[in-house]
Amino acid sequence: MDSNISYIKSLLENKFPFFGINKIRELSRLVFEITKRDGIDPKSFIEGIEFSDYRGAKTSLLKLRYPSTYSISSKDSFYLPDIDIKNSDKACLEQGEFNPENIYYTREVENTSLYERIKTLFPSSAFREILSLKEFLKDNKFSLEKYNQRRENLFLVKEKFDFFKACPCTKNVVCCNYSILNTGYGCPYECSYCFLQGYQNVSGIILPCNIKDFLDVDKIKPSHGRLFDLPRVGSGEFTDSLVFDDITLFSDDIVKFFKENRNISFEFKTKSVNIANLLKIGGADNITVSWSVNTEKMIEENEHLTPKLEERLKAAKKCAEAGYGVGFHFDPVIFYENWRKDYEKTIENIFDFIDGKYIKWISVGSLRMPAELKKVIESRFPDNKILDEELLLCDDNKLRYTKRLRTEMYEAIIHKIKKYDKNVVVYLCMETAEVWNKCGGIE
Repeated sequence: MDSNISYIKSLLENKFPFFGINKIRELSRLVFEITKRDGIDPKSFIEGIEFSDYRGAKTSLLKLRYPSTYSISSKDSFYLPDIDIKNSDKACLEQGEFNPENIYYTREVENTSLYERIKTLFPSSAFREILSLKEFLKDNKFSLEKYNQRRENLFLVKEKFDFFKACPCTKNVVCCNYSILNTGYGCPYECSYCFLQGYQNVSGIILPCNIKDFLDVDKIKPSHGRLFDLPRVGSGEFTDSLVFDDITLFSDDIVKFFKENRNISFEFKTKSVNIANLLKIGGADNITVSWSVNTEKMIEENEHLTPKLEERLKAAKKCAEAGYGVGFHFDPVIFYENWRKDYEKTIENIFDFIDGKYIKWISVGSLRMPAELKKVIESRFPDNKILDEELLLCDDNKLRYTKRLRTEMYEAIIHKIKKYDKNVVVYLCMETAEVWNKCGGIE
């Protein structure tokens, strides 16, 4: 991939010897994306560019790259960063048990039950004491290549600040008033669209050893969302809620706490099927286990190392039978040729497994990402197809589909869900009031 990019730039420099670095950069980006998407030879494509002036060449390439949106979008909507793909940054997609080579810990966690449990579970790991995570990061420079090795490193810390916080909604979107319980940082799954790969600056998995300190009613300040009867708290923003639960047993304390506080709704968000501990404890009406779901094609192409859709739905059924509410999150909804038929099939599968009376909510959100994440995805997943579609730069500096396309996708999915059960709560994630209104989400 590195050599292909250099090849494209070299061809353009030969064809347009009087163009400066920035102009060649933008044209290289467009040629790269078009030829990758269409599977064509860059040399013959570049030779076929008819225009000799920069404006004409760029305009013709933009029209080819954004055929559906070029005429209806402002010209600053087309995000054309330099191409910086390194083969060394490619994600490792080999499946394997979580078995860290190195376990870093601070002295203050040595007497905790989680530390003792991990010593027993991973006797062959090298245990290394550190002064603090902050000090460790000063001496260990982070890179994408090291991020790819994060499953090899586990950090055990005492969390002192981020117990609960409001969900960080982007500007100009409808907020569902969700509060987040931070049960860890870092995920072993390899989802091509994951925001953590552009956000995380630690080459490892971080687990707090003082979960009981989190579970204090005075620390929880959730507020009601317009669609929900109870204040909502949930885990799963910076790590999967359950993927490490067989190691941490966090669900023991969390379920017990929220069973004693029935005036608050708690949600475990997950893609995993690591539910043995939940089934053993048994659920309550105010505790929901929710799964991120997608089409089988998108799971196979983009949600690497995760359980298949059917495995997730079987786990959801078991949790419903054990007394938990269940939820589903179509997030991200990804546009591709057969998206409508495939998402409708996923909805059919959900209701084949789960009676609607057990479903607490279903959220729907389209693919979106901070603009800078595009380059990270390219490096880590060079064969991805999600970036081949027409994602435009919006006011919040995120790349999104057009409002028209997002609305079309939401309406199709919501219509299919309501066809099965009109009483199921469906809400949109990270969407504007305008789009909510078009989809009937705000009354």
